[in-house]
Amino acid sequence: MISICGGCHSESFARAELEKGDEMIREADHLLAEAIRMVVALHEDGILEQPDYYSFPYPDLLTFHDAPTAIEQKLFVMHLEHRMRAFQGVFHANPDYAL
Repeated sequence: MISICGGCHSESFARAELEKGDEMIREADHLLAEAIRMVVALHEDGILEQPDYYSFPYPDLLTFHDAPTAIEQKLFVMHLEHRMRAFQGVFHANPDYAL
């Protein structure tokens, strides 16, 4: 990536920007993991009923809009919309979109 970015930018700038992007994704992933753990806790506490078709005690983020509860639908949006926009925004140098 550095060699591609280096066509227009200095190496130090490219490295700094890519590191900022990596940090943003780590933060987004940390928030997503925290939300997943919260949903797992709701299942464990019996507040949310875990569907029989779940292979694991974690929400299935690939159920898309067919997630069994409103909370898991929000988690789906967080995963495939907000996290992806953070990724696209930060690596396309668009901070407004990333936030």
